Amino acid sequence: MNKMEEEVVYLTAVVEMIRSMVNHELMVIRGEGDHKSIQFKGMTHQQFFFIALVDFLSKTDAKAPVPSATYLSALRGISDTPSFSVGNSVSDLRKSVNIFADWLNEKITVALWLPSLDLETEVQISRLLLLKIVGNVSKHNTLRSVGVAADLRSLLQEAGHDFDLFQAMLAQEEIYESFHDNVSMYHASTIVEFLNNIYWGIQNYLLPEYSRSFTPDGGGSSRYKFLYPDTLENPYARHCYWGLMNQIRSEPIFEPFTVTEHLKGQY
Repeated sequence: MNKMEEEVVYLTAVVEMIRSMVNHELMVIRGEGDHKSIQFKGMTHQQFFFIALVDFLSKTDAKAPVPSATYLSALRGISDTPSFSVGNSVSDLRKSVNIFADWLNEKITVALWLPSLDLETEVQISRLLLLKIVGNVSKHNTLRSVGVAADLRSLLQEAGHDFDLFQAMLAQEEIYESFHDNVSMYHASTIVEFLNNIYWGIQNYLLPEYSRSFTPDGGGSSRYKFLYPDTLENPYARHCYWGLMNQIRSEPIFEPFTVTEHLKGQY
């Protein structure tokens, strides 16, 4: 695939993933003005969100038709050398991706009380790693999340507490509860705001291309077609392009919104 074709495939996947996480089936938006928050419709919806989020924060499959990369790094690459930008239409996407990535990589301090280890301590952890731990523990049982226990052991070692892997596995559920209940749920509204802004960044970026490509059949018919760019030749990329243009036609599910500052002051 050429660069444009890879870009179309990445953007299609990103839009599909965000639509699966940020929608009316999973959540409602509460509040007015710049003081909004999201509320999940149930525990199952909340759990699905964090499981899907860890996939979004992870690398694409090595066997996929595009180079393996995290979705955010792929979006950063697209923002730096866009194939469809007209009049700097990519600027909102670039800004939203960079803000989210910087926020994820920032380290925070989390207090832990671990009865199974008779330990009260604080750990330093990036929001990215914390969210990956929450998503992976939500998805897997103990024997499928030994890698998570190894991460937790490393965090405790960095805090000056040396435990073996078995002990870290014992404390895994306690650490998960602290990471999930205290931090992830606190930031859920902010994360949804980030994802929604990225989606709107893609929408604004591709709107000029949609306007160029969209072609009604005419004669009062509701049928239409899209005119492929000349360099878009790969059959799979063309399939993705058609779906992507239809998503631009539909627009993001939620309008842009701003989460209250009361949910942004901790962690």
